[in-house]
Amino acid sequence: MKMNSQSRSFVKQVQVDLLALCDADLFHTVRQWIEGSDASRALLDVPQDTRFALGYTRILQEVHPLPDRHSDIPGAESNSSAQWHAPSPYHLRTLLTEMDGSLFAQHVITFAFQSLHTSHPEWYDGMTFNAHLANYLRRMRVETANHDQRAKQKLISNPL
Repeated sequence: MKMNSQSRSFVKQVQVDLLALCDADLFHTVRQWIEGSDASRALLDVPQDTRFALGYTRILQEVHPLPDRHSDIPGAESNSSAQWHAPSPYHLRTLLTEMDGSLFAQHVITFAFQSLHTSHPEWYDGMTFNAHLANYLRRMRVETANHDQRAKQKLISNPL
């Protein structure tokens, strides 16, 4: 994927802002982008190389179809279906940190766009989308920090 310097700059900013999230928010955000709300749809839409690049591991399970008239065909007795196991938050962070801009755009921003574009069409695409995405991630980080601060204040003012 070829990018000009301005595109690379916005991709890098999204990467920095995503990595600035706490482990739980980073993991949840990327997982939501990759897996979506409909897991069966996500399995079809997300290429295997993206899942591997993000640390997902493939789990093969045997599926035994009901016997039918084609049971005499070699290999027709069982099929393998893939399920994916998400990486640990630490492993995901490590992989995202090591990605260059092109890989990050291909394996992360592409799916962030697919996940968020329907709810934020005003973000458009390309660099404009990346700028909005970076701001969205910054707001997420600030909201988490504010929530954590309020929780600490509540514990201080109301000890058990």
